[in-house]
Amino acid sequence: MRGDVNADGKFDAADVVLLQNWLLAVPNTNLANWKAGDMCEDGILDVFDLCVMKSELINQ
Repeated sequence: MRGDVNADGKFDAADVVLLQNWLLAVPNTNLANWKAGDMCEDGILDVFDLCVMKSELINQ
């Protein structure tokens, strides 16, 4: 599922927080499905993907 970086079957705020922590290199932060977080579909996880995730979450 698109945006579901923690692989719990749903896209929610927990996914946004997890990606943000991963981008900030918080220790012991692991993405279960990094490809789900590639919201820009460019093969790179970065702040742009986080922005799209936040926008899509708000618009749900």
